[in-house]
Amino acid sequence: MAVYKNIAEFLEFINISNDNFTLFEWKPARSMRRFDLDLNIVKENPITDIFFHKDKGNMKIVYIRKHNLIYTVGASPRVQYQLLEALLEYIDLLFNDFYDIEVILSYSDFSPGIFNGFKESVENTIRDFADLDLVKRILVECRVCNTVLPLFIKKSMIENAESYPVPIVYEHRGHAILCFIDKNFHHRGVELVNISG
Repeated sequence: MAVYKNIAEFLEFINISNDNFTLFEWKPARSMRRFDLDLNIVKENPITDIFFHKDKGNMKIVYIRKHNLIYTVGASPRVQYQLLEALLEYIDLLFNDFYDIEVILSYSDFSPGIFNGFKESVENTIRDFADLDLVKRILVECRVCNTVLPLFIKKSMIENAESYPVPIVYEHRGHAILCFIDKNFHHRGVELVNISG
């Protein structure tokens, strides 16, 4: 079954923090792992409103700083970055609808326990992720692999684009392709690209 339909099986953690401490963290019931070092690295980045990706080999991490909060998700390397970005965008919306964060954080003596009620919303989001219509699945050809690959695209990325087609790089099996996606979520070309870093 597709990863996005069973995304819960592939998630390691979801964390919402500010620069000082964790406000909310979700982990699968079976997990005893801690991700403090990963979260400390994420907090070092002061740039806002841009998604960042980290590949740890055994886990992909996606994070974004928004409104003085840092949203982070860790998942299996099998999960495409666009799926994790879409998940964090949705959780950001829910969290800010659920709580008046600025007011809560203005009190110096608040307890992060106030956010425990958000767990049910996160679990519902994870369970229903495939039905939330946050991503589109597009099939693209890779001439290197000589195969057709499923590429997941955040709907918000295309819907909020300033111009079309929107370029997106898809890395897989040691190489990358550049795909051009139009406003109707159709790909308009695929090119092999070189990777540096």
